[in-house]
Amino acid sequence: MTGKRILVVEDEFIVAWDLQNILRRIGHVPIGCATSGEEAIRMAAETLPDLVLMDVQLDGEIDGVAASMEITRVRPVPIVYLTAYSESFLKGPSTMVHPYLCIAKPFSAATIQTAIESIIGVPQVRPN
Repeated sequence: MTGKRILVVEDEFIVAWDLQNILRRIGHVPIGCATSGEEAIRMAAETLPDLVLMDVQLDGEIDGVAASMEITRVRPVPIVYLTAYSESFLKGPSTMVHPYLCIAKPFSAATIQTAIESIIGVPQVRPN
């Protein structure tokens, strides 16, 4: 299996940078990083990712849940949500719209890898 093309949607620079490095280490290809819901929608349409790592709270008018709804309306793609507010998020309506995964921040590389593997399979490269 070859690495999957993954769009990172995260408005915190350090977190986005860390996610992209984790993806590379575990054998996937980060195809871009959006910092707002609007940018995420545009980038997903342009890059056609295999999976999206989506922060729930983003800069701009459109949050991560609304951006995910628009992205998957146009083209079905798995979404893995990232949030610092996992309890309130899991109780909300977003889990009914996108029943994929939600990862609480702060996260580890192993958590990201497990989430991706559970949705799209095991990559060829394993982290050290």
